[in-house]
Amino acid sequence: MVLLMEDKKISRKQRETELRKQIILEAAEKLFLSNGYENTTMDDIANDAEFSKGTLYNYFKSKEELYLAIGTKAYEIIIDTTKDFIEKKKPGLDQLKTVGYAYYEFTKKYPGYAHIFHDIAVKLPFVAEKSLDTLTSVEKDYLKKSELYGNLIKGTIINAIKTKTIRSDKDPLLIGFTLFMVTSGIMKELEQHQNTFEKMNFDGDDVIEFVFEMIEAGLKPRENKK
Repeated sequence: MVLLMEDKKISRKQRETELRKQIILEAAEKLFLSNGYENTTMDDIANDAEFSKGTLYNYFKSKEELYLAIGTKAYEIIIDTTKDFIEKKKPGLDQLKTVGYAYYEFTKKYPGYAHIFHDIAVKLPFVAEKSLDTLTSVEKDYLKKSELYGNLIKGTIINAIKTKTIRSDKDPLLIGFTLFMVTSGIMKELEQHQNTFEKMNFDGDDVIEFVFEMIEAGLKPRENKK
């Protein structure tokens, strides 16, 4: 009986911990998006979450950790979205193209997470450069999700090469990194110049479709020179 009561107590404590973390993350996300990363302080987040600053630091050691925790959530969403997209296509060029469409869907459906996802690479680039033994648990979670997403894209590229539907003369990592830079760059431009595109009677779908047509042309297998 004592053990059962203790288990229930631990379970309740875990639920309370997760609830508090969620409240803090929601407050942080709202303030980061409305005020910007630089203009948001831990005091602001504590006040919005209605916790003391000390309580805040019990769960997150810094503002950077909070930003990374939200970035980790963004990775979880984009990984799930990408998996849903690629599972609907057979391995090959069409499946690889869906990786880009999944990224576009992510930015449209979750603009807040997409903004933070892009912003972390600019604001907190040092995280990926830290040695493993100096990483916090939040940083490890973020980098783990980043690696998982990268491997998902890499695997899709390798499968496409095996089906001979894309060129095989380039390293899969180079292809993946280039695709990510092109796609993420386009998404950021769409976000910043939405009004301009609307005045030109274009929308995001038009731009993305044309970009993927150009990418497809660049990925087509090369004929062997005799």
